[in-house]
Amino acid sequence: MASTMAATAGGLAGLCLLRCRRAASTFRAGGGVAFETLDVFTTRRFGGNPLAIVYDEEEQLNAAQMQSIAAEFGYSETTFVLPPSDEANTAHVRIFSPTYEMPFAGHPNVGTATALAWRGNFMGRPVGHTVRFEEKAGLVLLNILHDAAGQPTGAMLTAPEPFSLPVPSLPVKDVAAAVSLEPSELVESNHPPLVATTGLPFIVAECASLDALARSRGAPAAFEELCVLDAVPPKVLLYTHTGTEEGEGAGRVVHQIRARMHRANGTEDAGTGAANACLAGVLASLAPPPGCAAALVRARVVQGVEMGRPSELRAEAERLADGVGAVRIGGSCVAMTRGELRMGLHRMDRSR
Repeated sequence: MASTMAATAGGLAGLCLLRCRRAASTFRAGGGVAFETLDVFTTRRFGGNPLAIVYDEEEQLNAAQMQSIAAEFGYSETTFVLPPSDEANTAHVRIFSPTYEMPFAGHPNVGTATALAWRGNFMGRPVGHTVRFEEKAGLVLLNILHDAAGQPTGAMLTAPEPFSLPVPSLPVKDVAAAVSLEPSELVESNHPPLVATTGLPFIVAECASLDALARSRGAPAAFEELCVLDAVPPKVLLYTHTGTEEGEGAGRVVHQIRARMHRANGTEDAGTGAANACLAGVLASLAPPPGCAAALVRARVVQGVEMGRPSELRAEAERLADGVGAVRIGGSCVAMTRGELRMGLHRMDRSR
């Protein structure tokens, strides 16, 4: 079939068929478990952060199979969409990296919510303007973004946990070494390198220039020394301000930011929703307390440029009189492929 191509060796060879066309709102594969892939935090194909979504409506997969499928896709995350335990919610979503299950992550939620909005229904129920996902980190709420014609284009999530700083300060020399920079190339005047979380923790550090950001690299040996404490995660979101622009509505000033997210193994991520949610919280914590009940701190973050997969993320956080309130992150998505997993599946207990 002209619209069907065999998966490459780096994809799902021998496991599935890929259909390179936009997902129809009622798609359901026969004889297997349906999946589709998206590029998240982008408006063009082959940009942003890729995501695989597996629709396990009949709960045929156990955790070991989910982990194997996530490893086979090889993306930073794969989501598995299951029936919710509470009918008030849209779905139960499990998120897997190629090596472990995650309690929460940003771009998998944004992509999964957008894909469900494109489908129009899940488990026989319509998908509305707001979706509610049951996840290990708790209930994750997302608002669907639409274009001028009312068509879904992306989603904006509210972080499942309050913003907090498990480690409010880290040695600048150690963080600089972890990203292959000199201490003088990190900025401490606004905040020291620190660990922040809104459901998934990241080191957040400000970089002095775009040049330093471009030269930064994850250094595994230095990361190992930095992360001797359990509270220090093996991931650094490195960012630099590039200016501000005028936005619309509340929080009209929008911070313009370039970022990279380096991992301890030397790899990086094209667009990291959870990390930039942490950054939004940090920016809000630096803002002066509002004269009214709340103020909104907003940012447009461009990430993944050095990887050749530019992502654009919308981030915002409420600045309250006594700290940081709700944190939100989101962006647009583009449909890429769809098909089915053919694995000789049988109904399985999803608790395994």
